[in-house]
Amino acid sequence: MIFIFAAHYGEVENIIKQKKMGKRKISFPFLQYCTDGWNESGAKKEQKQAGKERSCMKESASADGRILLTICGEGRNNAAAAVAATLAKEEAKKGDILLSIGSAAMLKGVGEERLLGKWFLIHALEEEGSGRAFYPELLYQTDFPTARLITGDKVLRRSDATCTTETKSYSSTEKEISPVSNRGQENVSPFGTNAFMLMCGERPERMDTEETLLYDMESTAVFQSANAFLSLENLFFLRCSTDFGVGELESGQHGSGKTVPEMLREQMRKEEEKVFSFLSHVEQLDAEKEKEREKEEAFLRESTTLAEELRLSFVLAKKLEGLLSYAESLSSEWRAYFQKKREEGLLPCRDKRGGQKVLSDFTAWLLLKEKQGEQSKEEMAQESEKALPLYPPFSHIYVEEELLGGEEVQAILKKFPKAKCIPIRHYKDLFNRRKQNRALQEKSRKLILAKKEGQRIYPGAPVCQSFSESAFYYASLLMNCPFHCEYCYLQGMYPSANLVLFLNLEDYFSDCRRLIKEKGSLYLCISYDTDLLALEELYPFVERFARFLEEEPDLRIEVRTKAGGESLFRRLLKMHLSEDAKKRLIFAFTLSPEKIVSEAEHGTAGLKGRLKAVKMAMEEGFTLRLCFDPMLYHADWKSLYTALLETVFREIPMEKLYDVSVGSFRISESYLKAMTKSCGASPYTSFPYENTDGYYHYPKELLLKMEGFLEQRLLEKLPKEKIFRWTEEEK
Repeated sequence: MIFIFAAHYGEVENIIKQKKMGKRKISFPFLQYCTDGWNESGAKKEQKQAGKERSCMKESASADGRILLTICGEGRNNAAAAVAATLAKEEAKKGDILLSIGSAAMLKGVGEERLLGKWFLIHALEEEGSGRAFYPELLYQTDFPTARLITGDKVLRRSDATCTTETKSYSSTEKEISPVSNRGQENVSPFGTNAFMLMCGERPERMDTEETLLYDMESTAVFQSANAFLSLENLFFLRCSTDFGVGELESGQHGSGKTVPEMLREQMRKEEEKVFSFLSHVEQLDAEKEKEREKEEAFLRESTTLAEELRLSFVLAKKLEGLLSYAESLSSEWRAYFQKKREEGLLPCRDKRGGQKVLSDFTAWLLLKEKQGEQSKEEMAQESEKALPLYPPFSHIYVEEELLGGEEVQAILKKFPKAKCIPIRHYKDLFNRRKQNRALQEKSRKLILAKKEGQRIYPGAPVCQSFSESAFYYASLLMNCPFHCEYCYLQGMYPSANLVLFLNLEDYFSDCRRLIKEKGSLYLCISYDTDLLALEELYPFVERFARFLEEEPDLRIEVRTKAGGESLFRRLLKMHLSEDAKKRLIFAFTLSPEKIVSEAEHGTAGLKGRLKAVKMAMEEGFTLRLCFDPMLYHADWKSLYTALLETVFREIPMEKLYDVSVGSFRISESYLKAMTKSCGASPYTSFPYENTDGYYHYPKELLLKMEGFLEQRLLEKLPKEKIFRWTEEEK
């Protein structure tokens, strides 16, 4: 469903007429209009039962779409009440879309964006009084430029804007509203930048950024109320730039000879075809989401029906649902499997014992199934033709205000000349937003440049090997990873898929010095929960830490990676690091079979590229570690890992390795649940794991078989003391 909210009828009058929407009979103290396609909610069904059916009085029977439009009135209180009441009564659910549409006073424009009557998609919302900031998701590409919007409690009037500064004078009589603008003399707001700062307390550093700035009285309330019900990617804020407050209706005639309502309609209709086109795309997007929701609901119905046939308890029914999700992720023919059981007379089961036997047999059958290929070219083509295409990665770069103008920030921005730079007050305002769609964000990631405050270096986690190091720590330099591995715990650790890059490296160096003084030495993993090597061209984390090694003889650094990194080693060679520093810089390469790399480790270097980087690093004198961790289950795991080891033994002089690590996939219960919820089912999130003390792992027999096989093969080339195998005792 599509929910549209506007403050005034005149702001959406053209949409109501274009969509042939009819007025709705409701008890709410605001107006609503809807299309014929509007689906009746549960609330309506209850009203029907009570004999109080509400209806849409249509102007035409040919109306289309599934749109409910609400006129909420002016101000934040009206907006919050209308949005919350409507979404609650209509039982808004996953996939529903909200479009907030209306006019806004233009406070500041950038170049051509100063034209009145121009429509903007809002990328940031701020409350004028509290200073709180909210950020709508920027995933879908549109034809609209973006702008920042301030929400205040007062109607802006020309009389409010009268002020004098050293450089400019603003007066209610100096400029008149006009839809005409020439290149030589742009039509700007009579409020002006300086006037607005005096009225609303806006900080000068915000006004200096290259952002268009608008003002209204409802948007932050709409956002907060809507976000309690709907996901971020389904909230759209569209504003038409005007240069007056709607509250000036009593002012009557202005210099143009038109009333304010007439001028408002005229300005808002300049790009109405563009707005209609966008609304059409939103309707297509709504249809796509409805199909996805229907597919999910159909799957749950199938799972429930099958559980009833198997006579399963609630716990086993949930287990069956997980197994079916795993089967779906493999694209296996599980429906045919159970249909055959029906034909054999084994379904429906006569008792619970029979159902448990069928469930056990299905589990064994399922573990022998391989993933049935990747997405076809036809499916990929259909995905690229979606209603609203996604922005490419790093299309928008968010920068904390404290860092704006800094050399490091400017150097990064120059690498993305087409990216939109958006100032933010703190990275958590964006990164920790409610109801983010991490799976969708993975396809359109944004970059956040920030300063890390508080704790920056942490003790190693229990599920990671410490390699017998007493002072084993890791640094959080980058939140999230530029690669996307389907089994990565970061998907359950962070609410967002966007990357946060911390630029205050000197603070990290100070923390290292303090720990070295306290502990006597420090073993620091700087790429513990990310892959810094993959972003070295963007920001030289590894190079700068390599230089820091020369200053601290009691520091050792580990860089774990799935990247190739050839250019890095060439750059490190030019640094002329001492042999001692090279030995204390450990490059740990995670190695996986090529099939698993292609199926699950998206964006990473292939096995060939990683081994080439291993040899290059080894030739330069750096310390090398190979990590067969996590070892991942596959129906043909034994042959895949056999081929992997044969390639490694052939390409790498094993005697020159510092050590190797072995460990099968394991993850905390909380992370796995969050991964499944945020990213859906994959063979790595829906596998039928066992749970021991809050950690999911492969069934013990399978785990011992896999790890034991790998360790025995490695013992053919390495002494036992060079093989670190993760054990339960390490936790």
